[in-house]
Parts: sequence; C-alpha cells; structure tokens
Amino acid sequence: MEHEAKEMSELIKSSMLVNPYRFENQFMTIQFQTGLPPEVGLNGVQVEDVIELAMAKLESYQLGTLSCVENEEAIRSLVAAKDALNRRRNRRKIQGVFNTLSPHQERTEDVLDEFSATGA
Repeated sequence: MEHEAKEMSELIKSSMLVNPYRFENQFMTIQFQTGLPPEVGLNGVQVEDVIELAMAKLESYQLGTLSCVENEEAIRSLVAAKDALNRRRNRRKIQGVFNTLSPHQERTEDVLDEFSATGA
C-alpha cells in the first residue's frame, strides 16, 4: 500500500510539471484556475478548494468507524495549510498585488500589528 501511495505521489508531481493546471487519472480530475479571475473569470479550483475537499473527507471519517487521532492530526495540518494560504492572500491584498502575477514581499514587519523593532 505504501508503495502504491508513493507511486501516486510521483505520478501527481510529474503530471503537474507537464501541465500545472490540470491533473487527471482514472479516479479523479482536477482543473486548477488558469489566469487571473478578474481577467478570465473563474475556470478552475484553487489550492484552498482542494484542501477543503480533503478536510471534508477526513471529517466524514471522523463521524464514523474510521475516526482516529491520525485523522485529527491530518485535519489540523490541513487547517494550518489553509491558514498559511489565507495569510499569504491577506499580505498580497495589503501590498496591493492580490490578483496580479507580481510577487509579494516576505514578512519583515507585520503591517497589521502596531510593532516596531526599534520600539518607537
């Protein structure tokens, strides 16, 4: 089983190198957003949507006989991933680069906090 999971992981990674906007195999098809929504409209899912789907599946396990601490750990990790992506989105909005292909600046001082390294 572990070997099969590793093969699937490698298949997904190599497929994303060929076409980073679409993954398809006999079990699933995922079409990621291509282009900026303000310019081309919505035409695919975001990474956050895929995380939500995985969370919903794990949460459904937690309601039945497959409930376990490992599922809870995975859910917490997915929540952390979602939170990180939300922080990125907020930083991009604050910096005025949201919905553009421009990179955002890495955190030096959080503009939402009233904090200064100099104490001023």
